[in-house]
Amino acid sequence: MKIPEKVNNYSPDNFQCNTLKNFTNDSTAWIDLILSKTALIFASIIILAAVYHLTAEIQQADKQRQLDAMAQDFRSAIDSVGQSHYGMASANISYFFDTYDRSGRFTDQLNASVSGEYAGISYEEDDKLIYAVKPLAYKTLPYNESEIRNELLDHFSASGNRTQPIMPPFTYSNVTDLLTSLATKEKNLNTSTKVHIVKSLIYVVNNSEVRELEYILVYQ
Repeated sequence: MKIPEKVNNYSPDNFQCNTLKNFTNDSTAWIDLILSKTALIFASIIILAAVYHLTAEIQQADKQRQLDAMAQDFRSAIDSVGQSHYGMASANISYFFDTYDRSGRFTDQLNASVSGEYAGISYEEDDKLIYAVKPLAYKTLPYNESEIRNELLDHFSASGNRTQPIMPPFTYSNVTDLLTSLATKEKNLNTSTKVHIVKSLIYVVNNSEVRELEYILVYQ
């Protein structure tokens, strides 16, 4: 007896059609697919945001290190004048901010400032202020020579130079109090222009003895 052959009607097209039909009729499968796609999109967004944020933080940290180095360089220039003896060439120098290699890290002009207490460098980008401040070791005034002499003349009727020392009834403390007050002023500097750093002497007669006050003048 001849056994009839079993006919297999399988074909790839029929399988795909049936699978798609079953998948279409299965609402749970569609929901799972949509949720998985949505989760993948959100995960990608989070990863990209994290990478962008990390890159921005690295760039800001790099700029902060650069500002710290520049502020330190500026302070060192002021301190070097403070260490020099009056009258020496090293007690009267010109400082240029662009002598320090910025390596293209800053797109806009830097801001610099100085007072009797500190020297600072700052930079603003995307409404964020990055700054570095260094304390000064020597008595510093953000004035030029003429400005200081005029202040002394106005208050003590003497310019305080060697030929016109400040005399009684004004005291040594009177002079230092005035200079301390003037030192609290903060002077903004143009980083595209050279800065003068000069040691200056102020003479005060104190108990029949002429005393010298050393100050570092920083100005443009």
